[in-house]
Amino acid sequence: MRYTGWMVGALLMVACTPGRAYMNDVNSTPTIAEAERLIADAQQAGADSLASEAITAARQALEAARGFEQRAERGRAHLEALRAQAEARYARAAAERDLAQREETRARAALAALPPGGER
Repeated sequence: MRYTGWMVGALLMVACTPGRAYMNDVNSTPTIAEAERLIADAQQAGADSLASEAITAARQALEAARGFEQRAERGRAHLEALRAQAEARYARAAAERDLAQREETRARAALAALPPGGER
């Protein structure tokens, strides 16, 4: 019972310390480079026109990550780069989904244009 207060205090101190993601001992450079690559992949998939909001959010997060990296706030830069990666992945998926829907519409129209019974 004598040490209960100390144990509770120690547990509380450990529980309140920030996680590794917020510490500045992480290397955010590879995460930023991966975000840049994912943004380029999303652009190739047509995200500039098909998922403009998501690709814009990815670019903004990447710029924020670069800014934090320049100010030596590597923990925050790492988090922003991860957000940029997620936004870029979403932008690419949204663009690919839109292209697939367009292709499906074209295929349905071509199928509907065929005469009944498959006669030509």
